[in-house]
Amino acid sequence: MAKRLSMILPLLALLLITMAAPASAGELGFKEWGLTAFGNLSMDIDNNDLYEGGIFAHVAMPLIDNEDVRLDFRLEGLVGGFWDYGNGVEVAIIPALRLYIGKAAVIPYIEGGIGPSYNSLDIQELGIGFNFLSYGGVGLRIPLQNNMSIEFGYRLRHISNAGLDERNHGVTSNQAQFGIAWAF
Repeated sequence: MAKRLSMILPLLALLLITMAAPASAGELGFKEWGLTAFGNLSMDIDNNDLYEGGIFAHVAMPLIDNEDVRLDFRLEGLVGGFWDYGNGVEVAIIPALRLYIGKAAVIPYIEGGIGPSYNSLDIQELGIGFNFLSYGGVGLRIPLQNNMSIEFGYRLRHISNAGLDERNHGVTSNQAQFGIAWAF
């Protein structure tokens, strides 16, 4: 029951983020929401390659916004599936910061975040299902019409249980992503 509950709660949070009306999110100070598809390939597992694919939804709140930079607080809800070396699913809620540089036709960004994650993998490197997901990344945002943007990005991400279990090697991955965002 606890295992199911730990999977259901992040999925409900992701559903709330994805389905929240822009008006209600706007009342909280959020000014953007979006969806991103991603794919990962592990870098540090000796036994075999571990792949993951999935989506994450986000809402973003500008903390700083001027003509040179924009710093957003982001809340991301993630759902993904692993295969090859281990099979399973992952759900996570990640608070993050993203810094956009400039306001041109193509806007570069850097980002970082850390938050709780749960996965159903049973692999030597992770030990338990409850973990922490952290990442740092770079990317490009291309503004389009009607307050819509597309994004291409790269993240170096790591999941581990922070010493909560004897097995805590963790898994570090390269992540490629493509997303779309709407300002409201």
